Amino acid sequence: MSIDRRGDRVTEQRFYRPEFEQADPAAIRQYQEKKVLDLVRRVWATNEFFRTRWAEAGVDVESLNSLDDVQKAIPLIEKKDFVRDQLEAPPFGKRIEPALRQKEPLDFYTTSGTSGQGTEIHAQTRSELASMVDSYRYGLTWSGLTRGDTVALTIPITMFAGGRCEMQGAEGHGLSVLPIGNYDAHRKLTVIEQFRPKALMGSTSYFAHLASLHNDPSSLGVSTLLTGLEGASLSYIHRLEDDWNATAYDRFGCAQMRTDFMFNCEHGVGTDDRPGLLHNISPNVWLEVINPETGEHVEDGEYGEMVVTSLYNTETPLIRCRLRDGALYREGAYCPCGRPFSGVEQGSISRIDDVKKIKGVNVYPQALDDVVLALPEVDEYEVLLTSKTDATDVATITLMLKNGVPEDRREALVSSAAKSIHGKLGINFQVQVGTVARSEYKVRRWRDERVR
Repeated sequence: MSIDRRGDRVTEQRFYRPEFEQADPAAIRQYQEKKVLDLVRRVWATNEFFRTRWAEAGVDVESLNSLDDVQKAIPLIEKKDFVRDQLEAPPFGKRIEPALRQKEPLDFYTTSGTSGQGTEIHAQTRSELASMVDSYRYGLTWSGLTRGDTVALTIPITMFAGGRCEMQGAEGHGLSVLPIGNYDAHRKLTVIEQFRPKALMGSTSYFAHLASLHNDPSSLGVSTLLTGLEGASLSYIHRLEDDWNATAYDRFGCAQMRTDFMFNCEHGVGTDDRPGLLHNISPNVWLEVINPETGEHVEDGEYGEMVVTSLYNTETPLIRCRLRDGALYREGAYCPCGRPFSGVEQGSISRIDDVKKIKGVNVYPQALDDVVLALPEVDEYEVLLTSKTDATDVATITLMLKNGVPEDRREALVSSAAKSIHGKLGINFQVQVGTVARSEYKVRRWRDERVR
């Protein structure tokens, strides 16, 4: 049995928990509804952080009888609320106090704080961790990984959720994990060549970096790429599949959830004509995709902002957390796999507020990704926004090329890239060839140093 690397020919279906994966969508919603209502009542009784917020919003917990009621009554929370809670009740905030009172070991996670709002601290108990691992077992099963398979984890192990959660999930699934994330890229490749893992797990852009440093990454024996941590166009992921001669399965998560919770099924990332579905693990997470203006849930195929509720974090709860990430919502029926798990369309995720105003034109980073990363010679890129003396904008893009691109090809490539960018975005970028910084975590391709 095999799966086509473009995701359009599947001869095998893989189930982790068929009692959920083959259930009726109405049964899944009923299951979520009971979980959410029980959770809300428990959290009202035990968690001062949420109880205070809900009381201020006039929430009558006993009157909530459905998910629709919860959606209308329970206010959203987000990063700024967590940071404020930590400042008012240092160091962890009141929302983690129920877990601390248990005197049980906790796993702590932090965010980078690069948004300028501060570093968030999140935690979960060991029982919650076991349920978190359960979410990974769905995605890893769908990707074809079974007990005893070897995966190389290319993300460093730090206080960040990214890396530790993947390792915990992979080990909980029964995989043999090579924790190579803290090595430099060349040493990572040496380990991969020596141990011949079946899969790589890490950030999408870093797999491209590793491929660019090896003469023939397809010879390393990797058959599965577990991409994620950042948005990427389908053409970019398909290029990775070609470079490694492997099948990609994407995932999505966030530090607030302390896990990945959306995964591709056997059908993978899909095609340009029919992008795949990132299935939400509905038995563990209630996913809403709402119109941020109205708060109403969007329809199938519409763009909205993602809001998540963990159904298993009872001592360190996360209820109706807005992610500031938007995507195209899809019902489970969108995917040919037949699962009732809804989710978002592959390649559609972007920051709600991630738009750059350049020379009076709104530019979405994803649109630039689609142009630049479609060029097979380009390994990575970086954009620098600066100002002229008259305060007009200057946009400079540095292309880092793959090894082996001949010098006489570079001038033509710069010209082609500049023309394609202007055609797609409607503004001129200064294009040059050079080197850019790499990251094992999320890639950061934009620097804005303009005079405000």
